[in-house]
Amino acid sequence: MIELLLKCLKDNFDFPLEEFSEIKTHFVFYKKKKKDFLLREGTLSKDYFLILDGYVRTFYLSENGTEVTIELLGKGEFAASMYSILKGAASFENIQCLTDCLVVKIAESSFEALALKDPRWIQFGMKCLKTALLKKEERILTFGKLKGKARYARLIKEKPDFVQHIPVQHLASYLGMKPESLSRIRS
Repeated sequence: MIELLLKCLKDNFDFPLEEFSEIKTHFVFYKKKKKDFLLREGTLSKDYFLILDGYVRTFYLSENGTEVTIELLGKGEFAASMYSILKGAASFENIQCLTDCLVVKIAESSFEALALKDPRWIQFGMKCLKTALLKKEERILTFGKLKGKARYARLIKEKPDFVQHIPVQHLASYLGMKPESLSRIRS
């Protein structure tokens, strides 16, 4: 498992592997089953989850009880309730595994300790934060500028594996449409 984390950090974040041995104690590995939760709405979160294998979704429940998928994540991506971590408040979202997953967790306090010892961790954190912010901004702009069919085409282009591994109802929710509409677009 540690090899997967090392590979992911090197491939996705260009982290030097030779320095990793002393910091690996800050990471906790989990094997999660499909439908397991990494975080439930209403709980305080202080952790970041790096997906080493599998697919995860972030969602909330609307007033009428409908699940609204706000993020789909795969290998090499971080899942976290930034609201809960940064505000110190209960999360308004859930983070759930859509497939069996291998996930590694690092607590905010561990990340801060690493950053105090080595400023490259601050750069790493900034890169992750910028990536997450850019992804959310692109999502907002996509909803404002593109119709459902174009949003689906963009998803296929950028994340073709999502279409094969993520259930239609979650893809549809993420794209802002009903599953029937997505089925029509796909056929």
